[in-house]
Amino acid sequence: MHLPVFIAFEVTDEDQGYPYAVAWSLNNGQYKSVLLKPEDAWLIDWDSGQNAAGAPPLQDLLDRGETVLDVIKEWAEDLNDGEVYSEDPALAEYCFNMMYDAYDKEVAAEIIPVNELFTDIDPMDLDDQRRWIMDTEGLMAVQAEDAVQTFIHLYAQVNGIEPEPEDDESQSDDDTSHPANDDEEL
Repeated sequence: MHLPVFIAFEVTDEDQGYPYAVAWSLNNGQYKSVLLKPEDAWLIDWDSGQNAAGAPPLQDLLDRGETVLDVIKEWAEDLNDGEVYSEDPALAEYCFNMMYDAYDKEVAAEIIPVNELFTDIDPMDLDDQRRWIMDTEGLMAVQAEDAVQTFIHLYAQVNGIEPEPEDDESQSDDDTSHPANDDEEL
């Protein structure tokens, strides 16, 4: 099975903020979700914007966040198809550019609006299905991890993809990798 890669970000401020959390799916239906340790250059005006509701305190990000460079290195392996789908491609592009610019690297993925995967479905029906999945799975639209899980489920549902049996050898020791949900792996 080969699913598209979905990505979602959480930022400190919608207008001029910095990414503090990111989640992305893998082609096998699993996903990864991490907090981001802010770059030193981002800290100069970190407090200039209004932090998003639910954003963790800066000290938590400094203590528990993954470095931007580590995430970029991980993306080199995980985003190897070169295409990622986002519900908010403008925000994704903004965050990608900010993260890659911090290390003078070129963005290594094309960001595509997620609705391009579902061209045969009326956008209103698609939105209803997305909301139904979020409601039944207890997911929230504002959390990057939940947004990615929603699109994994939605893509599988729309395309009639059955879950694959869990493969113990494919499980990573990395605590950032999660199955698509607690009961099954897509």
